Amino acid sequence: RENDNAVIDEDVLWSCTMCGACVNQCPVDIEHIDHIVDMRRNRVMIESEFPSELNGLFKNIENKGNPWGAQASQRNAWIEEVDFEVEVSDGEAIPDDVDYLFWVGCAGAFEDRAKKTTKAVAELLHLAGVRFMVLGEGETCTGDPARRAGNEFLFQMQAMQNVEMLNEIKAKKIVVTCPHCMNTIGREYP
Repeated sequence: RENDNAVIDEDVLWSCTMCGACVNQCPVDIEHIDHIVDMRRNRVMIESEFPSELNGLFKNIENKGNPWGAQASQRNAWIEEVDFEVEVSDGEAIPDDVDYLFWVGCAGAFEDRAKKTTKAVAELLHLAGVRFMVLGEGETCTGDPARRAGNEFLFQMQAMQNVEMLNEIKAKKIVVTCPHCMNTIGREYP
């Protein structure tokens, strides 16, 4: 930005959903998303100028471990709605006979539509005879919403906390239903 002659309009910068359509359609292979994320990082981390709505998101992730600001104790509420036992990690190493850690994710734990998917996947794992565990209150946001909104510092804090915890419990195989969690855990945490 020079003298308020913005190359990228603020509405464009903050309304991008990062769906990738622009990258797929670009005739000269410009990676628009990377540039938008970099511009958002600059606005959030350097200039401290961003939409006020993001304040709540950042505070909720930092203080409550999820974008909605729900209590960690509510992460297990979906378990009460299924008619089979779901093992919840106690923070110790996952036993060798547990096949998968099921990373439920924030939406899968708190958002009603996503909870249906969480319960359905848990039921499928149960019916297939797959032994799995969830982290319950030990799970926290991967940090993806913060990173996409330009708060790289908050993302790094969440990532370090989660990687440390996953290493402590010796998680080897992780199942996720959220594409954002899958991308973050599978591509950004390693």
